[in-house]
Amino acid sequence: MTRYRWVLLIAIPMANFAVNSAWAQAALPTDYDMRLARQRMEEALKGGGLPKEVNRSSVPLIEALPKPVAKSPDLAKIAESYRPMPAMATAKSADTPELMVFVSFSMPKEALERIVIQSEKSGAVLVLRGLKGNSLTRMGEELASLVGKRNVTAIIHPPAFKQFKVTQVPALVLARPSLATKIGEDGCASPASFIKIDGDVTQDYALDLIERQSPAWADAARRYAAKLAGRRP
Repeated sequence: MTRYRWVLLIAIPMANFAVNSAWAQAALPTDYDMRLARQRMEEALKGGGLPKEVNRSSVPLIEALPKPVAKSPDLAKIAESYRPMPAMATAKSADTPELMVFVSFSMPKEALERIVIQSEKSGAVLVLRGLKGNSLTRMGEELASLVGKRNVTAIIHPPAFKQFKVTQVPALVLARPSLATKIGEDGCASPASFIKIDGDVTQDYALDLIERQSPAWADAARRYAAKLAGRRP
């Protein structure tokens, strides 16, 4: 049984066209749609809505029409739901800082793979800005390829980049949900609600830097560093 999971949270209207396009490609008529269409045809025939030379036998049975052989992509497995970010935060106290790593598929593959491996250990959430190639299906395939069987959560949440003032990737962010969700008029969280380390550095390096230089965040950084090292927090 695979253990990987990801949650796609897409801001509207920015990615609306991509989602609609992906779902349009996968949508097939339901049984209800077919019954309704046939019922409308029969009612039209009875009521004289069609020319007299068109008889009941000339109306094709929708159930008898050829059906696609190939299965449509199961997008439900790619995007299990649209729900608040991040999904696992509900199991934590409102004061428990959340660890996130902002990434992009434009980054080198080696850097992304290292981040995925470390995130499985630390529990960090991967945050992406948008869809790969503006395709939900392609994004799901890319995430599956990147994450593999690792127990890592990845979300697509463009507003988070502005919320935490992320202008380059990768970026590691520690944030207190109870404060970070209070967005100012500029669309950003209060500076006191999060701390950010920019640059392609390992999570243990970034957490050690936070612990040494930011007393207010030292305890949270130390706990995540212990998880990353396989120690009890």
